[in-house]
Amino acid sequence: MKNSKGIPVPISSNMLKEVLKRNDKLQDVSVSITKGEFIVTGKAEADLKLTKKELSFSISLVPVKIEGRQLIFKIAKLKPLNLNILNKRIFDKPPHVNYSRGHIKVDFNSWDIVKMIPVGKITNYEMGEGRITIMIGV
Repeated sequence: MKNSKGIPVPISSNMLKEVLKRNDKLQDVSVSITKGEFIVTGKAEADLKLTKKELSFSISLVPVKIEGRQLIFKIAKLKPLNLNILNKRIFDKPPHVNYSRGHIKVDFNSWDIVKMIPVGKITNYEMGEGRITIMIGV
C-alpha cells in the first residue's frame, strides 16, 4: 500500500458496526476484522411469512473483488443457516450494504469519510487487526 498512489482511508470495525446497525432487523451487532476476513455476529429478526423469529447469527466474510468504490465479500461461513431469502432480508440495506447470491457488497461511496474524496475508485485495500484501509486513487 505504501507504493500505491491514492488516498488511504481507514475503516474501523466500529464504523462497519454502525453501518450494519442502521438495519432495524439487526440487534447486538459485533464486528471484528482480521487479516483475511471480517466476522459479524448478532441477532436478526427473521420475518418469515407466518411468524417472526429472532435468530442469533455469525457470518464470516472474505473479500473477493473491487468494483469502483465497492468491496465485494463472499460469505465463507454463516451459522445457523445460509439461505438466500434469509440473507437478503438481513443483509440487504442499500445504499451501504447489498446482498446478492452469496456475496455482500459494501458501498463505501455512501460513507461520509469517502464522499469527501470527489474522484477516484478503490485501487487497493489492506485488512489488518480491527480495520480495513482502502486506497482511493484514479
